[in-house]
Amino acid sequence: MNRLSLLVLVLAGCAGAPPETLPGDAERYRPAPVVERAAEPPVEALTLERALDLADRLHPDLAQAQARADAADGRALQAGLFPNPSLIGRMESAPFEERTTRDADYLAGLSQRLPVGGRLGAAREVERLEAERLRKEREVKRFEVHSRARGAFATALFAAEVAKVQAELVGFARRAVEVARVRRQAGDVAAHDVARIEMEEARARLDEDKAKGLRELALVGLAAALGDPGLRVRSVSGALEAAFELPALESVLADLEGGPQAALARADVEAARSRVDLAKVERVPDVTLDLLYRRIGASDTDAFDVGVSIPLPLFDRNQGRLKEARAESRQAEARARATRGDAARRVREAHVRLGEAVGHARLVRDEILPRAETVRQAAEARHEQGDLSLADVLPIRRDYAAARLAHLDALREVMDAWGELRLFLRP
Repeated sequence: MNRLSLLVLVLAGCAGAPPETLPGDAERYRPAPVVERAAEPPVEALTLERALDLADRLHPDLAQAQARADAADGRALQAGLFPNPSLIGRMESAPFEERTTRDADYLAGLSQRLPVGGRLGAAREVERLEAERLRKEREVKRFEVHSRARGAFATALFAAEVAKVQAELVGFARRAVEVARVRRQAGDVAAHDVARIEMEEARARLDEDKAKGLRELALVGLAAALGDPGLRVRSVSGALEAAFELPALESVLADLEGGPQAALARADVEAARSRVDLAKVERVPDVTLDLLYRRIGASDTDAFDVGVSIPLPLFDRNQGRLKEARAESRQAEARARATRGDAARRVREAHVRLGEAVGHARLVRDEILPRAETVRQAAEARHEQGDLSLADVLPIRRDYAAARLAHLDALREVMDAWGELRLFLRP
């Protein structure tokens, strides 16, 4: 084989797929165009189930958490790949005087780094467990988003019911004003009684305006809790009167280990321990194997070279990285214990709030509302019999509406407390 043929072989070996055309500086540093997501159409009669589905689809925190988990999957794939070989082509022992290229030695071959000690598997396991930890983190984030969405939905539903009750009061007050004015013209009602009724009607309209404003604010807050403040929620649909049973505290605490918070803590510890294993494996240096073809120019003979190189771990034995990984593992274990303690505390607090809210809702439903209804019916009956004026009936109806609002507020508190408790229960 002459030197020309050898050079052709070396050049052919170096040739590969043509490199990608690099863009110019103007294109290289131009920011990528921002893809605008199509605006969501206005939402009518939004239910809780659909609201949670929108939160899963729209909330940026969940999208970021999913992207981090996907990135960890990519790192796991990359960490498990075998290193690429290096192509070697050299001219050696070339004299400075004449016959430089003819008397030189030519080498062509491959150099391959060989990871030993299970380094690839350990690195892949680290990234796999990190991806699993990030998926658990996303699940916890999803529970938190759902909890906020449930609370915002309950507030919006409560505000809508308040606006409805206030609208009923305004309608009754307006009819009372009309009747009072007719009776005033007939001489059956005194002027000061008409003024009292008109004052009640004005107060009802003022409360209705406030209720409408609070309803609009609650709808805006609901859209923000779902992850898209620009989402136009026009109305919500549901019932605050859903039955809530107070679970036993012992059963909730026993269920903590199956909840998302505990699962994240376990995944955090496992990921930290895998990094300790990787640091131990990395103390063993990789082996590099060289396999070369040599053409000796002075004698026109063919030969081959085989070489092995192993780094000597005299100074760097990865002791710093191992110490760091062990400290991070202890930190993860301490963090897991703190997470369990904090979860138990929050569960107890949420259970107390839920118990109080359920008790308040039952008290208003079973004792206050029936009595308020009895008083209202009696007052309206006396008014029909002529024993009570409209001016006296309106405050009684306002008290009845206040009892209904107290019941709605208690039910909203129940939903808020349940949302906090759901963070720690099994999916």
